[in-house]
Amino acid sequence: MPEEQLPQPLTESELSARFHRLAEAGMAPVPISGAQVRGQGVRRRRNRRAALSTAALAAAALTVVTTGVLGSPAEPTAPPATSASRTPRPAPSPAPVQRVTVDLNSEVLDVRGKGYGIAVPLPVCPIGETRVTVTAKYPTLTMPGPAGSGMASPLKRWAVTFTDRDHHERLLFWALDRSDTFVSVDRNTSGAIVLPYETGKEVYDAVGPGTQVDIKGWQAANAQPGSVCPDRRPVSGPR
Repeated sequence: MPEEQLPQPLTESELSARFHRLAEAGMAPVPISGAQVRGQGVRRRRNRRAALSTAALAAAALTVVTTGVLGSPAEPTAPPATSASRTPRPAPSPAPVQRVTVDLNSEVLDVRGKGYGIAVPLPVCPIGETRVTVTAKYPTLTMPGPAGSGMASPLKRWAVTFTDRDHHERLLFWALDRSDTFVSVDRNTSGAIVLPYETGKEVYDAVGPGTQVDIKGWQAANAQPGSVCPDRRPVSGPR
């Protein structure tokens, strides 16, 4: 039986060549079938679509957070109005008072508890009414003069009228001009209540059609005067 020969040791160059071939074999791709190649392609396409969908959802979420509306850009909002751009609105006129009290004896007209000094009608030209309702009011009013004179009475400012028991519109009160005084009785107190210049407009603004006026004093209870009193004549002519 022949003697068994021991394997010969490899030289350094042979070992190096073998290690090199092993390294190349490990780096080479493992052969795969055609079905596996197609499966890898399908998986890559699915991963790509999933990544695109995730990016689209993230963009939509960002749009909702920043604009509040999905899929629409933020609309520009109008800048807040400044004091220069605001259109001023006139303040509404206060509602007229429901009731006014006139005391001809003490010469006081009362509106909501506030008293105003007045000049009362002449004794020969009493109002002749104890309760009247305001019919209208005029910034200026021209009354007819004494009957048969053909003249007009001086212009009245801030004039307020009422309808008497005979359904005639008559002057109730008016206000003096700046230069007038209560001393000029023949002009200012010929049958109507007169207010001073300083408070006439205030009382004029406080009343309106429908305001009830209670009148106290002896002149209120007297009968209606005749046409001899200019301010007791029915209102007519230019106003």
